[in-house]
Amino acid sequence: MQSLIARMNLRGLVAVALLVPLLAFAEGTIQHLSGTLSVQRDDGSVRLLSEKSQVREGDTISTERDSYAQIKFTDGGQLTLRPNTQIKIQGYAFSEAEPQKDSFVFSLLKGGLRAVTGLVGKRGNRDSYLLRTATATVGIRGTDYNAIDVPPAANAPPPGVYVVVTEGLVTMTSGGTELVANPGQVAFSSNPNVPPQIVPPPPNLPTISPPQGFAGGSQTIGGTTALLTFTSPPGSPGCVD
Repeated sequence: MQSLIARMNLRGLVAVALLVPLLAFAEGTIQHLSGTLSVQRDDGSVRLLSEKSQVREGDTISTERDSYAQIKFTDGGQLTLRPNTQIKIQGYAFSEAEPQKDSFVFSLLKGGLRAVTGLVGKRGNRDSYLLRTATATVGIRGTDYNAIDVPPAANAPPPGVYVVVTEGLVTMTSGGTELVANPGQVAFSSNPNVPPQIVPPPPNLPTISPPQGFAGGSQTIGGTTALLTFTSPPGSPGCVD
């Protein structure tokens, strides 16, 4: 009997040991969802996601038409994706005990999002948070902003990347020129080789307006000045559809 109990305990320990690496891969959870959301894993497999589904490094996440999704990350940050949006989580690392190892690198491949930043980028290495787009790379110092990639289209604003700042300061660098934008202003980058500019809010700029019930509102960042840096990567192409 004791031998049987010992074997059962051993199997239980093995099962837990196998489960821990799987849990360690979970970097974010789908907190709210309205519509259809899918993920393509690193191995090429594609599956639909639902509320409480988990996402991890290497995932390419896509919303369909008329769909909104909100992802809550383990560092407390949130991403709200608007319809017809696609992002890729290229790298993520967060451990409360090791801020020097923080990292969050993701790409906005198309569409738009709202980001309310968590602890990554606000402690340890300030350059550990990066958002890559077709025309620039975004780095933060803790803030709340919208990023919209507008492709060429009729009755649309001029194509390029728009960053609408809710909290904090924005510096946008392209074409060898650095631009600073304040809360309420819209920074615009049309091409990595052209200087950015402050533009009036386009009346037809796509919005991030999720259904009622999604977590929202501005985030107070402990009295620290928020900073969003926006720097064009060398050799980046212009905005693509």
